[in-house]
Amino acid sequence: MDRDKNDKSSNTGIAGGFAGCITRFICQPLDVLKIRFQLQVEPLSEDHMTSKYRTIVQSTRLVYKEEGLRAFWKGHNPAQVLSIIYGVSQFSSYEHTNLFLRQFEPFENHQNARNFFCGALSGTVATVITLPLDVVRTRLISQDPNRGYKNSMQGLKMIYRHEGIKGMYRGLSPSVLQIAPLTGGQFMFYNIFGSMFRQYFNIASTETLPAVELFICGGLAGLCTKLLVYPLDLAKKRLQIQGFAKSRQTFGRHFVCDNMFNCMYNIVKQEGFAGLYKGLYPALLKACFMSAFYFAIYDEMVWILNH
Repeated sequence: MDRDKNDKSSNTGIAGGFAGCITRFICQPLDVLKIRFQLQVEPLSEDHMTSKYRTIVQSTRLVYKEEGLRAFWKGHNPAQVLSIIYGVSQFSSYEHTNLFLRQFEPFENHQNARNFFCGALSGTVATVITLPLDVVRTRLISQDPNRGYKNSMQGLKMIYRHEGIKGMYRGLSPSVLQIAPLTGGQFMFYNIFGSMFRQYFNIASTETLPAVELFICGGLAGLCTKLLVYPLDLAKKRLQIQGFAKSRQTFGRHFVCDNMFNCMYNIVKQEGFAGLYKGLYPALLKACFMSAFYFAIYDEMVWILNH
């Protein structure tokens, strides 16, 4: 990403919001499958026929058969609002923080460290702002048909009425713990891979990388960082459905936990260490494509807006 030459920072928020909106729509079906896998206590294996979801192909067919095509975009409205707000706040805070830190010699001379720190800070800010939308999105995706919430607004009202502010911010601890290395790593790896492409293809730093290279850099960045923090993402989802058992009776055994550490302990105890990586395959596909589209669209939009 050409951070050093994007001096028209007023366009970064618009580009970030647009990138988040398009990327969310494309990747939402993978997100639905990932969350269904993450919340299932029973093993994800073809050998366990009692498990509702077993493989990506089997689960895709089952969701389509039971709930129709629209089910793959369940929770899309709050997810879309989340993506726009997240994209605007993340990229805006990233660009402004990056510009501010470049005034100090230690950060000016260590670009990778600066990119990681700015990415971590911007991701944390965006996560705290949008977490209530993430909670209601998770519940909409994981609820039984004709049960639970009718829409995201009703869901937010019900959560606040019955669970208070605590309910709106379920999963905050693992969210913040994972988002700092996740977004920091994404920006850092994205710039590292971008520099490698520039050296390999002999592209000057003043030139924008072609769209294909931007897409590949974003995909690799998303893949690398998701592997590092995935158990925290799973714990976050399990915490977000606490107190929601009555609205998801057809999804198998309900998982119960009190906090992040208790959640991860119970997962290992009941499902083994492999349980911490349930839904990893669709999560990696989602992370790869989402990060690829996200950064590629963002850089192209910044270039268009600045010209």
